[in-house]
Amino acid sequence: ESESESESARGYILEVFEGHFDLPELGPIGSNGLANARDFLIPTAAFDNEKEEQQQQQQQQRRRHVILNKFGNTLFRRDSPCSPFNAVAWHGNYVPFKYNLEHFCAMNSVTYDHPDPSIYTVLTVPSLESGTALADFVIFPPRIMATDNGTFRPPWFHRNCMSEFMGLIEGQYDAKKEGFVPGGCSLHNMMTSHGPDAEAFQAATKKDCSMPEMFDAGIAFMFETKCLLKLTKFAMNSKERDEDYAMCWEGLETNFCE
Repeated sequence: ESESESESARGYILEVFEGHFDLPELGPIGSNGLANARDFLIPTAAFDNEKEEQQQQQQQQRRRHVILNKFGNTLFRRDSPCSPFNAVAWHGNYVPFKYNLEHFCAMNSVTYDHPDPSIYTVLTVPSLESGTALADFVIFPPRIMATDNGTFRPPWFHRNCMSEFMGLIEGQYDAKKEGFVPGGCSLHNMMTSHGPDAEAFQAATKKDCSMPEMFDAGIAFMFETKCLLKLTKFAMNSKERDEDYAMCWEGLETNFCE
C-alpha cells in the first residue's frame, strides 16, 4: 500500500546478526500450511524513467530520493536525484521480499489443549542449539478455535527458555484485551512468568467452549529468541512505558483450595 509524502508508515523491525530467515520445517504437517512459499513476493526488474515523466509534468518539482544504508551498526544517508529502484536486470538469490500475513494458513488443535505458539511460525532463524531458535517470527491471526469444553483456550501461564517480544498490529489480543493497543509491545525475557491477565482468565474459565469459535478481533505477533533481550535507555525512560504492567495479574485468585 502506497503512502503519500505527507504520511508515514509505522511498524516493527527485527534484525539478526547471524544466519538468515527461512521457512520452518513442516514435519508431520506435510507440504502445505503455515506460510506457503508461493505467497512470498520478490521484486522484478523494472526501469523508472523519471526524466521522461518530469518532462511530461514540467510544473512538478524534481523528486529526490533518500537512501539509507546500514554498515557497521551505523546508519548512513544520501540524497539521490535518481530512483534506487531502477534495475534493468539482475541475477542472484539474495533479494528483499514481502509477505501478506492474511495468507498465513493457521494450524490449531481440534481436540484439546492449547498448542505451543511455534505452530504459528512464519519465518525462523535456526540456532546451533537443538530445539531453540535464534529468532522466530510468529503471528496470531484470525482463526477458528475448536478445542473441547475442558480446554483453557487463551495461552496458559508459563515461563520458558525463550524470550518473547510481542506486538499488536491491529485489533485486540485475546489474552489482554485492555491496555495492549496496536503499536504497543510487551517483553517477557527468558524464565519470566507470564500469562493472560485476570480479566481474560476469568472470562475464559467461565466461557462455554463446547462449540468452535471464530477469533477475528485482531492480529498480534511475537519475536521469540533464545537470547536475553536488553532494553535501551530510550525504552526504559519512555513516558509510554507501563510501570504498573504486573498489576494486571493482581485479580487472580487461588482456585485449588475450595
